[in-house]
Amino acid sequence: MHRKKAIAAALTAALVSLAAGVDAKEFKYSSWTPPPAPNNRFGTVPMFQAIEKETKGTKDELTFKNFMGAQLFNNFTTLAGVRDGAVDGGVTVPVFNAGELKSHVTFADMQALTRDGYSAAAAGTETLLLNCPECLAEYGKFNAMSLGVYASAPYYLMCNFEFKSMDDLKGKKSTEGNPMFARWSAVLGMSRIQLGPADYLQALQRGTADCVFGPKDWLNAFSLKDVVKTVALDVHHGVFPAVSIMTVNKKSWSGLSDGQRKTILKHMPGTIMRVVHGYYEDEQRGENDAKAKGTKFIKLGAAYVKAWETFKAKELANSIDAAKKRGSQSAETIAKSNAASLKKWEGIVDKLGRDPQKVAAELEKQVYTKAKF
Repeated sequence: MHRKKAIAAALTAALVSLAAGVDAKEFKYSSWTPPPAPNNRFGTVPMFQAIEKETKGTKDELTFKNFMGAQLFNNFTTLAGVRDGAVDGGVTVPVFNAGELKSHVTFADMQALTRDGYSAAAAGTETLLLNCPECLAEYGKFNAMSLGVYASAPYYLMCNFEFKSMDDLKGKKSTEGNPMFARWSAVLGMSRIQLGPADYLQALQRGTADCVFGPKDWLNAFSLKDVVKTVALDVHHGVFPAVSIMTVNKKSWSGLSDGQRKTILKHMPGTIMRVVHGYYEDEQRGENDAKAKGTKFIKLGAAYVKAWETFKAKELANSIDAAKKRGSQSAETIAKSNAASLKKWEGIVDKLGRDPQKVAAELEKQVYTKAKF
């Protein structure tokens, strides 16, 4: 009798386990940044691990296949990969698909107006998900949707030669992804080409570019410490505020169970803020490691600061004008909404401190409980 009960219990457990596995799905994700980059190391990698652990053995079991380091798609092609369903999701940046995401690029183009990564990520996510229907429609044309954006640590001027004054920069070639820097480079008397971070090292080595603008953690993440000779620290040039850490294929998203979608969304605010915090943790390490290689960190003086402040004062108007030229139908509304959100979240961060958990909780409350996915 006891043996029959034991067999029956074992069969029941096996059937329950089998039923739980029926809805198990594998979510394919593409990241063009290298594995050590903050968006991977602090963001999606621990997020995917946590979700797999939480859902294992349940009817909402979800596993991830994470292709990092541009194994499948690069910074320009990830959006198309998501659209075509080659992957279920990926990290995308609107400046590399400016023709398709002409409205969302406006957030990036406002980089000069950003103060810190925490407030910029929260503001960028709020504006995108709640206050920019034109942006969502643009993603929709690519059969895609964004679940939120992160922001970097501050950008600085970094060059492959020693410079001591603004005059030393004239006639040099700069590179970065954000169109805002085309305007700033022109102020400095520099020409500009658009490249993604993964291409910076080779560009600096080969002389395709003389300088880049980027956060100091890239000195390690993209090995720029091997070639950068000088970094200017007088002012930072804002944080990049518009990286969609989870751009998902709409069909893939609707194919997930309600529980699977809820689990992913539950993790989004914390993941975004961990990435931001990770950038700040890594930037000092980047500076220290570059110094060990002989990189000089200098100040160019009051003239450089004044030139930047003068430039920054015109950037709201400049970003609106640029958005209109790209064909954004709601350029002024989008830019002013994002500017207001930046100020709002700067106040929230001032109150909460740069605590990723506290800011994430507020982001959940103010944005993710209201957004529709």
